[in-house]
Amino acid sequence: MNADLSWSARRCFKWTVAGAVVLSGVVEAQAEGPATPPPEIKKTVDAFVGHWVLAGTDQEPGSAMPAHFKVIFDCKRTSLGAAVVCTIAARIPGVGPIEAAAVIGYSPDEQRVRWMEISSTGEYHDHRGEWNGDTIAFEPLAYTISGATATEYLSIRFPSPGHQDLRSVTETTEGKSILEWAGPRKSK
Repeated sequence: MNADLSWSARRCFKWTVAGAVVLSGVVEAQAEGPATPPPEIKKTVDAFVGHWVLAGTDQEPGSAMPAHFKVIFDCKRTSLGAAVVCTIAARIPGVGPIEAAAVIGYSPDEQRVRWMEISSTGEYHDHRGEWNGDTIAFEPLAYTISGATATEYLSIRFPSPGHQDLRSVTETTEGKSILEWAGPRKSK
């Protein structure tokens, strides 16, 4: 019985010491406080975060008139405010329902905004862009979809707080597809 108490006491002591070491590290980290992130991180997150209801148009090669649709664009803060995670949903006439998920944030190492997206259309995109005033101009993105090569030119502008204008021009062998949406943030 004495041996069991001794083992239990040693075990309890080990856990107490381990807990004290972990807690001292947490207290030390809290005392130092987080490093101040670059202002572009906050600017990027604040620009996108919220519930957006946007009016969109889609002009496909060979079509006489653009199709009109509504886009729901919901972005929530993630990674302790370092990025946003977004869902995009629309029903485009002649195409049907489309959904996408994206993570958007500013990379201090690259000094670029990153927009990584996967959509129900089978597209996997990793856009990189720079802020220029109220606009993020993304580098041209070459990719393949259904075996065909495409290049997308994407930009998004925030002309005033709570308003965005997106323009995407995708070039393929069939011609240019132009997708645009614009509108206000409904809530943060």
